[in-house]
Amino acid sequence: MSLISLIARGKLFSYSIKLFIIALIFHENSEARMKRTIFLISIFLFLFSCAKSQEFVFTPLNVLHGLSDNQVRYMLQLPDGRMVFKTTGNINIYDGAGFKYIHRDSQRRYPLKTYDGFYRIYLSGDSILWIKDYKELLRVDLRKEKYTQDLAGYFKKIGFPKPIDNFFMDTKQRLWLLIGDKLVLSDHTQEFELSQDQGRLQDVSAHEEKLYLFYSTGKVICYDLNSKRRLYSAAAYPGTHYARFGNTSLVVKGRNGFYQLRNGTHGGFFFFDLQKQAWRKILETEYTLNTLVVDAKGKASISCAKGIWIIDCFSSEKRYWPLLNKTDGSKLNTEISTLLYDKQGGFWLGTVNQGILYDHPERYIFKHIGASYFPGALLGDIMVKAFAEDVSGDIYLKCKSGFYRYKTALSNGNALEKIDVFSIPPPVRHKLEYPQMLVDYNIDHTAELTDSRGWKWIGTGDGLRLFKPSGEQHVFYTKDGLSNNFIQAILQDSHNNIWITTSYGINKVQIDSISGNVHFTSFDSNAGTLDGEYTNQAVYESLSGDLYFGGINGFSILKPSRLLQRKLPFKPVFTNLFLKGEKVEPGKSYGNRVILINSAPYIKKIQLDYDQNFLTFQFSALNYQNPSQTLYRYQLIGIDKSWRETFSRREDGVNGDGVLEISYTNLPHGNYKLRVMASNNNKEWNGPVSELDLTINAPWWQTLPAIICFVVLASVLISAAIFAYISHTRKSLERTHREELLLLRIRSLIDQQNVLLSEKENLPAAVEERSDASQSKIGLNQAESEFLERAMKLVEMNIEVTDYSVEQLSRDLNMDRTGLYRKLITLLDKSPSLFIRNVRLEKAAQLILEGKLNISEITERVGFSSSSYLGKCFFEQYGCRPSEYARKVKNQRH
Repeated sequence: MSLISLIARGKLFSYSIKLFIIALIFHENSEARMKRTIFLISIFLFLFSCAKSQEFVFTPLNVLHGLSDNQVRYMLQLPDGRMVFKTTGNINIYDGAGFKYIHRDSQRRYPLKTYDGFYRIYLSGDSILWIKDYKELLRVDLRKEKYTQDLAGYFKKIGFPKPIDNFFMDTKQRLWLLIGDKLVLSDHTQEFELSQDQGRLQDVSAHEEKLYLFYSTGKVICYDLNSKRRLYSAAAYPGTHYARFGNTSLVVKGRNGFYQLRNGTHGGFFFFDLQKQAWRKILETEYTLNTLVVDAKGKASISCAKGIWIIDCFSSEKRYWPLLNKTDGSKLNTEISTLLYDKQGGFWLGTVNQGILYDHPERYIFKHIGASYFPGALLGDIMVKAFAEDVSGDIYLKCKSGFYRYKTALSNGNALEKIDVFSIPPPVRHKLEYPQMLVDYNIDHTAELTDSRGWKWIGTGDGLRLFKPSGEQHVFYTKDGLSNNFIQAILQDSHNNIWITTSYGINKVQIDSISGNVHFTSFDSNAGTLDGEYTNQAVYESLSGDLYFGGINGFSILKPSRLLQRKLPFKPVFTNLFLKGEKVEPGKSYGNRVILINSAPYIKKIQLDYDQNFLTFQFSALNYQNPSQTLYRYQLIGIDKSWRETFSRREDGVNGDGVLEISYTNLPHGNYKLRVMASNNNKEWNGPVSELDLTINAPWWQTLPAIICFVVLASVLISAAIFAYISHTRKSLERTHREELLLLRIRSLIDQQNVLLSEKENLPAAVEERSDASQSKIGLNQAESEFLERAMKLVEMNIEVTDYSVEQLSRDLNMDRTGLYRKLITLLDKSPSLFIRNVRLEKAAQLILEGKLNISEITERVGFSSSSYLGKCFFEQYGCRPSEYARKVKNQRH
């Protein structure tokens, strides 16, 4: 490649080109010219790498942000989008907002006696990590967030009782186990006998139905998986170079072949062409090459002892970055242990002792012109107050420290130069010296704009006010999406977009064309804006459409075309569940129920008890590019009638890290479905939807079996009550009927007794004997009749005595209570108390029929304690109330 083509490819600074041309002029002879050329090429390459290093600006992610330790060994991205960082300390799982750790467990190691290569991690399925380090192997289940306890037992279970010498995974996620001279597939469907003279087996890969084995000798041997026949072999380097490259191997599958990193005394980068079945060496270094990634376009990125290599594998163009730029302007000079391109276009670097570095080509959409760009200015003197533009498109700035010209055609440090005020074109100078300022500027009125809709926007020191022609008014604060409440300037660009600068950050106003709702998109230092305060009225749109925002210690430039952002590639990941404010841990019981049987990202259904209904869900959109600009909408089907949208970084559920928190309290039992979507600043809801099924069980007394039991029990109780009522009513009627018959019998006996006594005095003995025979026929003898008559007379004599009791009656009859009871039960089938009560009731009925006394007087006359008790007993005896008795008897007689 010619030197001129290198210059053209490198796009060096103008001063480096001039230096190179001047150096070529001064030469003495061919040898001196050659040495000078080599020297200048070295200078050229150094300047080239420095110029190109501006393409990357890395954001650090280290222990200050939650990483367990800064010694990063390996990185990979899970199918759901989360990042896995293996450090010396433990496994770190990153969701764009925070870290979750799986701590080391040295007792779970399995020995691999033939593996002496670098640190490797294989992902099996969506949740199994195989960690292969020097002479050891570990297995981690991400669903349980635990190491496998007995890896030897696991291998025995799948049919490998003998010790395993090495472990591999091919490009189709098939596991291959090396046992002695045999390479066996984990499901035992494939097995290959290996020859010892090929060297140590270092890597295994696959393409279509072919298996490729990579050995320490540099050879690759191809086998047909169907016939198990060896097809061919090819060596990457001759046997004399074994010491250079024979120690370690890392193979990455490319579009047309395999890329391989090799290390020994040197580092080498090779490519094996599948069509040509031949190797090609792309790079050789005198130091170790650590990790390799190759994208679909054939761009290879290689980490090494100092910096990184970026190589176009098709054109063999190589770029080397020994120094890496950080967002704070400093440069990092350290060993890069590992690297990775994620599925969002981000570039991750893992360092030996500086943590993680992250870069995204679309992250810094604003260009930051900081204090270091201002020549001759002291820190603190730079306060950009106004902008103006000349006919050539150059931008002029008025600052506290003087006037500057920004050459828009340049992009390096020479783009900004300090100039004298009199060298500024008069029209431009007039705009700078007399900018359009508010006449009544004060803390309550800092900026003003009437937009194309006729809406009037007024910025204040505490919020943004909006006045619509209809009379509708609104006030917006940080809780509504503003990055800061102190408004510095308001600008409407040529595309009718409204821009607002504040004391921290820039906001773009987005207005829904249908509802008219206002939404603010915030841009902070993560997007390339100033890390400090903007200044009042220092906003400007150039003729090219570029926007300039002035502030303290610099200004920001935005090309509106850079606002177009790709949609988020992953659906939001469920990261945490909180029950009544307590974080729910996987595998732990809560109220005799394990709520999360796996870690949260692998949960699709949650079942809870009726009293576990105060819930908070956390989701992450995995927006590594700019998490603070993540927007969400969510809906709990069964509770929310429509989608709920979050419009703020810190309010309405979204914090500054872009995590969505959804809280629901006192949810009724039932089945629900939680749906979550995420979007970036474009607010386009066309991405994938995360769904989580939620079941809150009813309390046991509201479950179907309990309800059935309650219905059955209620039916039994009602049936029993009905049966008891019917039985009681029947017995009561029978008892009443028997009592009436007995009373009639007693009256009849007494009447007959009286008749017999009177006849006895007048008739002869024969008649008396006949009477006795008649009396005997009805069932009572003379003694029994006399006993009953005497008992009735005693009760009638004491009928007005309320407390005349069974004891008194038995004493008056010269009997004990038990004897009286037995006697009356035998003769009348009733107890003494009922006997007394019935005599009283008969007397009461007689008095009612006479009609001379009222109910209260009758109550006292017959010895009842109250009229109500008399009425109750009377109703049981005669089936009606005392007040109705006389009328019923009268009706019956007629």
